[in-house]
Amino acid sequence: MGGMAARFVSVLVLVLVGAFAFVDAGPPSPVPASAGPGEFSAERAKQTVAELAREPRPIGSPASDRTRDELVRRLDAAGLDTRIQSSAGAFAKNGSMSAGAVENVVATLPGTDPTGAIVLAAHYDSVARGPGAADDMSSVASILEAVRALRTGPPLRNDIVVLITDGEESGLLGAQAWVRDELVADRRPVVTLNFEARGVSGPSLMFQTSPGNDELVRTYADALPHPTGDSSLVEFYRLLPNDTDFTNVLRAGRPGLNFAFIDQPTEYHTTGDNPSNLDAGSVQGHGDAALGLTRALGDRDLAPLDPGTSGAPETGDRTYFRFLGGMVTYPGWFVWPVAGLAAVALAGAIVLGRRGGLMSIRGTLGAAGATLLVAGAGLGAAIGLWQLITLVRPSYADTGPFLARPLVFQLADVALVVAVVALWLLLLRRRPGRYAAAAGACLVFTVLGLVTAFATPGMSFLFAWPALGLALGLGVAILLRERPAAATAAVTVGAIPAVVLLVPFGWAAFALSGISDGLPVVVLVLTLAALTAVLVPTSTSGRRRWVPVGALVLTLVLAGAAMLVDRPSSEHPQATSLAFVQDADTGVATWVSEDTAPADWTRRYVSSPPTRIPAWTDDVPVRTGPAPALPVPGPAVTVVERTPDRVVLQVASPRGAPTVQVRSDRPLESVTVVHPGRPPASASPDGSDVRLSAVPATGVRVTLTPVEPGPVGLQVSDVSDGLGAVPGFVPRPPELRGEANRTSDQVLVTRRIPG
Repeated sequence: MGGMAARFVSVLVLVLVGAFAFVDAGPPSPVPASAGPGEFSAERAKQTVAELAREPRPIGSPASDRTRDELVRRLDAAGLDTRIQSSAGAFAKNGSMSAGAVENVVATLPGTDPTGAIVLAAHYDSVARGPGAADDMSSVASILEAVRALRTGPPLRNDIVVLITDGEESGLLGAQAWVRDELVADRRPVVTLNFEARGVSGPSLMFQTSPGNDELVRTYADALPHPTGDSSLVEFYRLLPNDTDFTNVLRAGRPGLNFAFIDQPTEYHTTGDNPSNLDAGSVQGHGDAALGLTRALGDRDLAPLDPGTSGAPETGDRTYFRFLGGMVTYPGWFVWPVAGLAAVALAGAIVLGRRGGLMSIRGTLGAAGATLLVAGAGLGAAIGLWQLITLVRPSYADTGPFLARPLVFQLADVALVVAVVALWLLLLRRRPGRYAAAAGACLVFTVLGLVTAFATPGMSFLFAWPALGLALGLGVAILLRERPAAATAAVTVGAIPAVVLLVPFGWAAFALSGISDGLPVVVLVLTLAALTAVLVPTSTSGRRRWVPVGALVLTLVLAGAAMLVDRPSSEHPQATSLAFVQDADTGVATWVSEDTAPADWTRRYVSSPPTRIPAWTDDVPVRTGPAPALPVPGPAVTVVERTPDRVVLQVASPRGAPTVQVRSDRPLESVTVVHPGRPPASASPDGSDVRLSAVPATGVRVTLTPVEPGPVGLQVSDVSDGLGAVPGFVPRPPELRGEANRTSDQVLVTRRIPG
């Protein structure tokens, strides 16, 4: 086989391997309702979603109460011991605090000889802007269907606890109350499996674990028919400020796993999160995890999994990832041998290359630097492309980086990757040469594998295994350099780990970070850089010089086509921000929008340049416009006690708004909130903002303790959802909808309490 033919076959093999890895990383096929009683059926679970996610269910709303009662009825009918935990929760982070009364649904299926309990957790509340079919009724329905399937088999040894929390969207309040009131006091081993969603489709990713996850990850990998997710997500999520109900479990030092699907994030927290948009394969993934893990954990001794209660020795974290249709796992200590072996293999390949006159140390180091430069060029080009797109369509500055129909944009980024890498490969043909270029790219992966082994061990596999494969393939290819077809086969086999691990990760990065920051492009550029031994051309003919030019032209054509495809419509509406603020002290009312490029509909309400206004809840510039005043009073605020050390308030909303926000002009060390008939809820915001949810007509009592003694000035706002009561308000046209952030589509009436 000639060199060109061998290279063509090599590229074809790698494309097919990458396609298989991409498909293998997707959700499972949904199981129909006709499946056996012991199986999980996504079709049955989706019917539950359709029945329970007909309307928004914000905390404290009548819809939330109806859903709570229906869940109690269904769990009772399933034979579980069901109760409502009426409590109050508080959660503080990043200088702000949330508190509210919650109604958690807790149901127990007793085990035959329990060593502890497995908790299946999800939340039943939604944001006020959408019915929350995916977030999080899909998880609730998956748990109900998993429990139904469990009941058809023999009883399990351990207790099963179904925890369906309230107030997650208002600050993880229900989970905080349950952890504080029940989990902390439960000295048995307890393993929590939490289920979430940040989109309406995609695989159910196991993306977060408790520290010391070795045994849990092994159980997870063995128990599921198609486990998805990998330990890089665990490391990545630990670096992010994001939270779910599972955060409270981790704060208590208890073990567990966290699952979510994240594709199509533009529907998240909007009217688009409805049953018709929910992907059945995603529900199947959640259900397979809930059912498989509960069966696996239900009959084993849970003590080794919860060292905090059992006294068992703590274990390290386990590396896990999918590879060619299966799940690979190994203990944390094995990370260093893999990364070290890759370094040894690369050193061996460089020695062979130098002896054969095919490369030099200087050339290899130069190629490594060039690999980093081309990754940086890809990053800059991707960011530049996004900036160009936002110049043409300014509204993307508000709606991006997650788009309703992103596929053509993603293909434009892929074409951009080809353009950048193709230009680089042409330059590599002359200097430093094919083998040195491959060794340089391998050196980058080797160093990244070693660095992540130290800093983020669960992420090291993304670089160490590709480095090891590339180094071994390069070394064999150098030995077989007199047989071009065999040498090409060697580097092809060596490149398989890079393709299998990085192609799905690069594509998933679009769902993780969108298309504006260049992360997916950097990953895909590095993936192609790993294939230099296969892709470096053997000539610099004029035809090959047209490859980067053609790819760049294709990038621009696809970007233009993407903007034609991704236009606002009733099926895929554009998100817009609008809120109403009224100063109760002056009677002045104002329309407010956080959009930097408002739609025509929004411009009928706001016209000023962005500026900061004192009455707005977020300290960000907003556009404003005059609004007709509502005939409503402001929040009722009674100062019960005021000393230099603390301020005690009784706050309520005479107009019946469910939320009250309190903003102090000085940092607060602690805040305690007392809802009538509920235990006090306290937190330390180390900031100045307090958001009170599910405020009853009689109000709540709030005790504020400043960091330093002295007078405290306050701004108090009562907040209700929906703008329909504002005189002159005209609803959005079908091609627009409310923004997903919590400040949009709200009415705020504000008053100030001087210090």
